[in-house]
Amino acid sequence: MTKTALSKLKLTVAMVVLSLGISFTATASHVQGGNITYRCLAGNQFEVTLALYRDCAGVAAPTSVSINRRSVSCGINANFVLNAVPGTGIEVTPVCPTSATQCTGGSLPGVQEYIYKGIVTLPPCSDWVLSYSLCCRNASIGTIVSPSAQNMYIEATLNNLAFPCNDSPTFTNRPVPFVCVGQPYCFNNGSIDPDGDSLSYTLIPPRHTATVNVTYLPGFSATQPLTSAPHVPLTH
Repeated sequence: MTKTALSKLKLTVAMVVLSLGISFTATASHVQGGNITYRCLAGNQFEVTLALYRDCAGVAAPTSVSINRRSVSCGINANFVLNAVPGTGIEVTPVCPTSATQCTGGSLPGVQEYIYKGIVTLPPCSDWVLSYSLCCRNASIGTIVSPSAQNMYIEATLNNLAFPCNDSPTFTNRPVPFVCVGQPYCFNNGSIDPDGDSLSYTLIPPRHTATVNVTYLPGFSATQPLTSAPHVPLTH
């Protein structure tokens, strides 16, 4: 039994941009990736968590974020606020301890993880979508059209009508791999499910909004997001 097969949950994750070279361009934008997860508390209450990964060369991370909750079947479309947890903003760059990144005044690319949490009441509905959107994507992305004009859109879905107290999958590995050019690399999301349900993955194009995808430059797509030789499309 899988969550995706039963429409119990579909969690869409915007993964962090891979750093494939040694050059780096400082930009005004700051979001490299993120994900939304939730935990059932009781009485239709859920603790919602947003993890954001900030480019240390960009602008400061927000102190709070606004999450949209919408259900077409229940006629609800409203926002609620998550606040940054104490001590958030730790550096998670996978570099040697002796290396200095832009998070600490050095020259190497750096990434910080910011965690936001809050509690929301979600009446039983079959089609909840929890989403977060922020302008803009990192301007140094070289695979999509006008990245600095594209939003970072993240969502998670929930059916708490058929499954009243359900938890989302969580990730044990942070999505911040730095990959060496020309070297094989395997990344494991480290996804686990607190309810013991099986999980499956589906690749989708990055989103600008809930209904609009980003536009790839010629030669790139959701299944070919990077330049490679030989050409090996990504699969499920």
